[in-house]
Amino acid sequence: MKRIGLLVALLVTMAACREDELNPNSLLVGMGGDTWERTALDDWLYQEFVEPYNIDVKYKWDPYEVILRTDYIPVEEVKVKELMTAVKKVWIEPYEKRGGAEIIKKISPKRYVLVGSIEEATGRAEGTNKITLFNVNGFDVKNSDQIRERMKTVHHEYGHTLSANVLYPDEWKTICSESYTGIGQWSASANTDELARAAGFVSRYARANPEEDWAETLSTILVNGRGWFDARVALAGTDGGEKLRKKEAIVLSYMKANWGIDLYETYSGGKNGLMDTVQEAIEQLMEEN
Repeated sequence: MKRIGLLVALLVTMAACREDELNPNSLLVGMGGDTWERTALDDWLYQEFVEPYNIDVKYKWDPYEVILRTDYIPVEEVKVKELMTAVKKVWIEPYEKRGGAEIIKKISPKRYVLVGSIEEATGRAEGTNKITLFNVNGFDVKNSDQIRERMKTVHHEYGHTLSANVLYPDEWKTICSESYTGIGQWSASANTDELARAAGFVSRYARANPEEDWAETLSTILVNGRGWFDARVALAGTDGGEKLRKKEAIVLSYMKANWGIDLYETYSGGKNGLMDTVQEAIEQLMEEN
């Protein structure tokens, strides 16, 4: 009887806790606690992202959308349109032009979450359906380095989305199989940019594992350009340079064979490959601002 009494008391306590936690007067975002009014910015995001691509852009603060590792600052709304315009011009439109109108509609992360303050990374993906972009308040659309940094994050995460749908060849993992550090060690002081380059990687972060290596290689070629990659190869030494060229060849072949996209080749009618299209989009964005 004592056990039954204790069980009843426990159940009553749990029910009371749940009732308190789900108080209809509490601020539960997305469950009746939010009272935001639709704005012109919301209308623009709906027209530019939700309606054509089914991509939701969440910029109003919601603690359930982030992993609480530090103190975060909500987004300044004036920055939302600047950043998302860059995302559309430098990521979506180039892929549409070279991969066809349906590629982003069929294959893309379906939610972007924007955070005002800085974190250890400029962006983070949760699976292939959600991307969180940090330090939105610090984004300067007139700064080409910032545009390239942010858009490399976007292209990097899309590289993961593509490979999740069609995996890169097994050969990829063998090129630098002995040089990966693991996801928790790539930022160690011993892993300098010079050593990463000599080992056949486009960046220090690429050494984390084959998946990050893949996304980093694709995104840096697209956003930094072919000249940047060629310079990287030249500075990598014989062994590192050969590995980078092998990776480049696999990326080019993979994109063409699986998605019908040429990165470098000139298309019929004088159209440039995806890499040049991304570069042109960055330059156009700079001219407009």
